[in-house]
Amino acid sequence: MTDLTLELNINSASDLEYVNHITKMNVYAVVTLLGDKKIQKVKTAVDRHGGSNPNWNHAVKFAVNDRLAREGRLTLVVGLFSGRVLGDKDIGKVEIPLVYLLPTTNGNSNGHGMKFVTYQVRTPSERMKGSLTFSYRFNGVAAIFGPVHQQGPTSWAPPPSQNGYGPYPYMSQPPPQTGYGYEGPPQYRKNEERLAKADLLVSAVSLLR
Repeated sequence: MTDLTLELNINSASDLEYVNHITKMNVYAVVTLLGDKKIQKVKTAVDRHGGSNPNWNHAVKFAVNDRLAREGRLTLVVGLFSGRVLGDKDIGKVEIPLVYLLPTTNGNSNGHGMKFVTYQVRTPSERMKGSLTFSYRFNGVAAIFGPVHQQGPTSWAPPPSQNGYGPYPYMSQPPPQTGYGYEGPPQYRKNEERLAKADLLVSAVSLLR
């Protein structure tokens, strides 16, 4: 399964170990993608003028297995060599697990432009000497993150109340209930008693007459 394309530009190297004792170094790079059943390999042109600071600006394109890339099983190797009549000399190499180059969710090197990186060169004696600079980008990166799932409708809840009592309306105490048994104010009851007594006196006087 090949869903990604890795585009590389092998730009330059600097301060490489000088492996030729007499003649000037003619340096080239071999770019290899390891980890898949089919090994992909590309050789750059030979820089015959830069010596330990060669320049190539050589474009490389690899087909990348999406699943193997995400599982960290692919490795990008850039080997540096000095061309000689009596046999090419190994200068050093750079090894990068491809998963470290995969685009992040912020979209860096996500098919929108080449990203420049620089790595130290490891010599055959396991010593770090010199550096390699290249640029890269991936195309078809949507396969890395998988399909985008749409979110369902978001449930809504009322905002918190400002008075600290929670999201629901704060109910005040109910008003006093009115109905049977309401007697009115005390002063009104005293007046009624006086009137009732007066009516009794009037009735008694009428009977005596």
